[in-house]
Amino acid sequence: MVFAGAPARRAGQGESPRFQSRTGTLGTWGTNAPDDFDWSGDDDGRFPVTRLRQQYIDYLATKVDEYEEQKQARHYYNAAHWTHEEIRILRARRQPIITFNRIGRKIDSIVGLVQRFRQEPKAYPRHPSQAQGADIATQCLRAALDGMDFAALDFQICRQAAIEGIGGIELKLTEGDHQDPDITGDFIFGDDFFYDPRSFKPDFSDSRWMGIAKWLDVEAAIELFPDKEHELRTLMVDTGFDLTTHADREFKWVYVNEQRLRLVEHWYKHRGKWFWSFYCSNMELAHGVSPFLDERNRPMNRFVMFSAAVDHDGDRYGFVRNLKGPQDEINQRRSKMLHISNTSRVFARKGSVDDVETARREMMKPDGWVEVNPGFDLPQETQKAENLAAQGELYQSATLEVDSFANINPALMTQDDDHSGKAINLLQKAGIAEIGSFVLYYKQWKHRVYRAVWNIISREWQNERWIRVSGQDSKIPQFLQLNAPQPGMINQWGQPVIINAIGSLDVDIVLDDGPDTPNLLMEAYEMVKDDPSVPWPIKLMLMPMSQEMKDKIDQMQQQAAQQQKPDPQTQAKIQTEQIKQQGMQAKNQTELAREHMAAQADAAQSQAEVQSRMQDLAIQREKAQAERQKIHLEMVQATQEHAFRMQELREQARTRFEQHAQKRAEARRRPKQAAAR
Repeated sequence: MVFAGAPARRAGQGESPRFQSRTGTLGTWGTNAPDDFDWSGDDDGRFPVTRLRQQYIDYLATKVDEYEEQKQARHYYNAAHWTHEEIRILRARRQPIITFNRIGRKIDSIVGLVQRFRQEPKAYPRHPSQAQGADIATQCLRAALDGMDFAALDFQICRQAAIEGIGGIELKLTEGDHQDPDITGDFIFGDDFFYDPRSFKPDFSDSRWMGIAKWLDVEAAIELFPDKEHELRTLMVDTGFDLTTHADREFKWVYVNEQRLRLVEHWYKHRGKWFWSFYCSNMELAHGVSPFLDERNRPMNRFVMFSAAVDHDGDRYGFVRNLKGPQDEINQRRSKMLHISNTSRVFARKGSVDDVETARREMMKPDGWVEVNPGFDLPQETQKAENLAAQGELYQSATLEVDSFANINPALMTQDDDHSGKAINLLQKAGIAEIGSFVLYYKQWKHRVYRAVWNIISREWQNERWIRVSGQDSKIPQFLQLNAPQPGMINQWGQPVIINAIGSLDVDIVLDDGPDTPNLLMEAYEMVKDDPSVPWPIKLMLMPMSQEMKDKIDQMQQQAAQQQKPDPQTQAKIQTEQIKQQGMQAKNQTELAREHMAAQADAAQSQAEVQSRMQDLAIQREKAQAERQKIHLEMVQATQEHAFRMQELREQARTRFEQHAQKRAEARRRPKQAAAR
């Protein structure tokens, strides 16, 4: 048990220690026992095992859908597409169980395509003085990766990520033969890995904890932790399982009958450092700070993981999720078509045959004999051609849906033998367009692995050692000496000078994405193989074969040339032929130059004509614009004149109305004036 609280006072003789709570949910309080619910960690930053155990249980309770989908994805990849209930129903119908595993083929094609791209690590200096050291760092990193058989691990991890959605490597330090630890690695099984369920990023950079949980025999656990033998064997005689804090969920920690227990390796980040802890149930077996340091000398996690994709719920998934529906349709429609072909539906009147079952069996036989009672028509089978045609069209649609995913179709590569390296490269680029996010996450993961490996070997490889740096085409192996003291040379501090000290190198690790060299060589060879002007040594250099085979062919030709010396006449003919070929080449070059000049003149003339046409079009556009402006001005002027005329008419009408009103008023006043007189 890890004590989460701190002793409030020193315990007296025979008195149990007093522990004071730090961040308890009920405030600050004291107890005579450690506070299992105080998850703040101790003075060193370590978490109590109860908190780590609860984190693991939280993952199991939160990520049920994710790891159940991973389990189903593994089944689909391994051609286990039918459930037990589906198999029972099909057998009851006597319907054949057909499985065409196109998911497995598609994932293997995707992984194979991704693996064909060369992504070797390469170190670049951060300062001009480190230029030579960058080459040494590159060779050291590649030697370390070869020693851990990273090529095989890379393939397995890429395939696992494509299937389950999560892939990664666990880095390890093993005892080396140079008095320094060597680095190794191993891929992580999907059903062993757990992580912080709050993590959403594909590279798990936002995960605060992760780890692996495995079932081990008790003897194997004792070999790992011999000082905990008594506690481990005590677990074997307890109740046999541990009930978690979730009342509706039981999780077994110990199988007593099989003498196995679940061992959890838990890595967590706290106060900027990564810690590790081994525990089983509530018993902690070992703990400590991560021995691996990053480029800033901070403890780092030994698990380097990545995801193929992350959905809106934060669940990781692979390619099987999108291919599962079409795959089920392929299997079910294929099974249905065979079932329709093997069975028949018959329409007959009641009483047409004496025994229906006998007639049914006879009609299914190629040489069956069916007797029909007098006065009845023959039984008729329903037409199943239309049904089969409809099922076949849907079957082809589902097949095309799977085959067209990622546009990786091997049939396109084998239609003819004229695909050049450039054409194959274009097909590959079209294939990875649909899986671009997966390729991006995968490349980022490899870069993080290379960087972590370099950080480890630059600190752990301190003693003298030799590494092999010869290439594939080199006949004589070459070796590089590391951390070697220079005889007779002492620095200003009185210490021997060390040559090729990798611990003092400061470099950046990047991915060297090189082209597909065999394809490019084949393409270049196809272009020059029929050209008599290209010398034979150049053709031999471009042939897509091993360097050893090229050296043998060159050696055989030299021996044949020494044994067969041409006579003067033959030599003169050869020289004459060479002179003719040189003259033809000069003539061809002259004609090509003349044609090139004529083409340039035609291009200049065409460009001048185009410019002239462009100028004419510009003038026409200017004229049209001026005409439009003129018409617009005329319309504005006409509108203004019309408005002025209307205003003038309104003024005239108002004047006449006022005059008429004035006359009427004068007319009314005249009789009144006459009467007044």
